[in-house]
Amino acid sequence: MGFRKDAYCTVWSVDPVSDVQTKARISISRKNKQTGEYEEDFSGFISFFGTAAAKKAAGLKERDRIKLGDVDVRSKYDKAKNITYYNFNVYSFEVQNGAGGSHSGGAQPSSPQPAVGDGEVDDSRLPF
Repeated sequence: MGFRKDAYCTVWSVDPVSDVQTKARISISRKNKQTGEYEEDFSGFISFFGTAAAKKAAGLKERDRIKLGDVDVRSKYDKAKNITYYNFNVYSFEVQNGAGGSHSGGAQPSSPQPAVGDGEVDDSRLPF
């Protein structure tokens, strides 16, 4: 899995750099089905870019869980040092709450959709 769109990750540190950039250290793990233990797929420093993403990221705390949105990886080769540098950039993300749902800051429905077993289902709230 690793660093990719829709990956869930844990935030370990946050450092606001400017109004359009916030740096953070994250890790992404997956559960090994054979051993039942978590194995790290990615751990490193990333940058949140853009006014909205940087401001939202500046409010993150240690151990917050996020779901990555638009991401990009860029590389630059330094001939003099014979090293390739990688930059992991995030342009959008969602903060996850403790129940595994997302916290997007949008309006929540006022009442839950009735279950199918309760009779006629109100389809006025469906998107189509």
